[in-house]
Amino acid sequence: MYSAIDNIHFHFLYIDRYSFGRNWIFPESSIPYNMLRYIESGTASFFIDSQEYSVKKDQIIYIPRGSQLSCFATSSHFSFTSIRFTSSVFFEGGDLLGDYYHLPKIMEGKGESFYFDEMYQWVKKDSPAKMFFVRGYLELLIASLIAKVNPERNQEEFPPISLNTKNDIEEQAKNSANLSSQSQPSSCSKKEATEEQDLAKIRNQIKKSGTGMDSRIQGVVDYILLHPNEKYSPSRLAEMAELSKQRFTALFSSQLGKSPMVYIKELKLTTAARKLLVSNLHINDIAYELGYEDTNYFIREFKRAFGCTPNQYRHIAKE
Repeated sequence: MYSAIDNIHFHFLYIDRYSFGRNWIFPESSIPYNMLRYIESGTASFFIDSQEYSVKKDQIIYIPRGSQLSCFATSSHFSFTSIRFTSSVFFEGGDLLGDYYHLPKIMEGKGESFYFDEMYQWVKKDSPAKMFFVRGYLELLIASLIAKVNPERNQEEFPPISLNTKNDIEEQAKNSANLSSQSQPSSCSKKEATEEQDLAKIRNQIKKSGTGMDSRIQGVVDYILLHPNEKYSPSRLAEMAELSKQRFTALFSSQLGKSPMVYIKELKLTTAARKLLVSNLHINDIAYELGYEDTNYFIREFKRAFGCTPNQYRHIAKE
C-alpha cells in the first residue's frame, strides 16, 4: 500500500562552501528552503526559531524551510558546506523531515561528509550526468540521516553508507536485505504503534493515496518533471493520460495529494528558485522561460510560495 508519502521528491537547489572568521554574524532571517550544513571546522551558535544550537566540526545542522535563522561564529575560523533543497510536499507550519522522519536539528555527520563532497564536486562538472548524480547523492544523504534516527534500526544495525566503490554499494544492498528479513518481535509492536501515530499526524497534512501510482499518471508526472518550462492546461494533461479531464484531475489529486495545476506551479517555482541561485539571469528572463507572461504575477506567486520576493531570495542566498 502506498500513500502520498511514497511519492515525495526532494529538489536540489544549490550547494556551496563557506569560510568565515570570528566576526561572522548572520542576522535573523526567514529561510525559504530547507538546508543541511556540514561543519568543516570551528564552532558556532545557531538560533533556529529562537532555540539555540551549538555546532562543531563533523556535525550536521538541519534547518527546515520557514525557520527563523540567525547564527554567529564562536571560533577564530568557521567553515561549512551548505545544501539547499525543497521537497515536493510542504505544509504551512509543518516540517516533513522532522515530524515524520524525526530528523533532529543537530546530528553527528562524519559518515555523511562523503555525500557533501561528491555533490560539491559533481555540481561543478560540465557533464550531462551531473544533475542525476547531485540529486542522487542528495537522496542518499537524506536516507543516511533518516537511517540514523529511525527507531526501527540503531546505529550498529544500519551504519552510514559508504559509496566509494561498486563493491561497497553491493555489500550495503546485501546488508540492507538481510536486515529487512530479520524479525524483531520484542520491539515490533512498539515500533508499529509509533509509526502509526506519526503517519496519522502526517496524514492530517498530506492527503493519503490508497494505491500505487497509476501508470498513466506516472507518465504525465515524468513528462512534467522533464519539461517544467512548457505550458500546461488540465485539458492537455488529460489528453496525455488518455483520460477525461474530470477523471484525470481526480486520479492525479488522489495520488499526489494536490491538483495537477498546483503541482505544476510548485515545480515551476522550485525551478525558478534554483535558477535564482545558480545563474545571474534577470527575473524577467526566468519568469519568461517558465511560461509566466506577467513578471509581477510571477513575483507574487513566488513570494506566496517562499515568503520573499525573487530578489530577496537571491540576496539571502549570497549572505
